[in-house]
Amino acid sequence: MKDYLHQYKFLQDVALAKVFRQELQDQFKHEKSPIIPIPMHPLKQKERTFSHMEELLKAAKIPYIQLLEKTTAETQSSKNREERLQTASLFQLLPSVTVAYKEYVLFDDIQTTGTTLRHATEILLQAGAKNVRSFTLING
Repeated sequence: MKDYLHQYKFLQDVALAKVFRQELQDQFKHEKSPIIPIPMHPLKQKERTFSHMEELLKAAKIPYIQLLEKTTAETQSSKNREERLQTASLFQLLPSVTVAYKEYVLFDDIQTTGTTLRHATEILLQAGAKNVRSFTLING
């Protein structure tokens, strides 16, 4: 998985988005709650040329919405466990966005300490969501 993520995310091998197409279709085929891919900071997305989380969902033909934007270009992978746990909020709601549903599903590639998902969940709950679940490809 480490090699896959490196090839996909950092070597920009977008064709690899199709690798998990069937698994994602199976996971989300009965999902009624809106799916929110964890966003990249705009500078990182420009650098990589694509949003790796959105491309996974597109390859699987799974609808999603984006309510969040990342507030820092710093990556969690560059931090140790203690630094990750002490990180200030990583996200904010997109301008002019309203949380219109009671439940959402966050989608991310890897969960290590859970900091990214925790921060995204907190923003959505503060904005009025009643429940936020998550799904990750890898639990590290």
